[in-house]
Amino acid sequence: MTWIRRDSGSDKNLYGVAYGNGTFVAVGWDGTILTSPDGVNWTARTSGTSNNLNAVTYGNGTFVVVGLGGTILTSP
Repeated sequence: MTWIRRDSGSDKNLYGVAYGNGTFVAVGWDGTILTSPDGVNWTARTSGTSNNLNAVTYGNGTFVVVGLGGTILTSP
């Protein structure tokens, strides 16, 4: 397997990534959430929190994000 470096467009540390329903979601420092349809082109999204986000998963049509301070976010 060959890896290619990609630029997320964010200067924040990223801690987790998940894939579901045709979308990649990456989460990280200061409430950072990025989405991508292809893992190459990333778009910053508003999370509504400045807490660090540590992990993201996908199931039953919903992304769930967890972070510091008991933060839990879900996608619509």
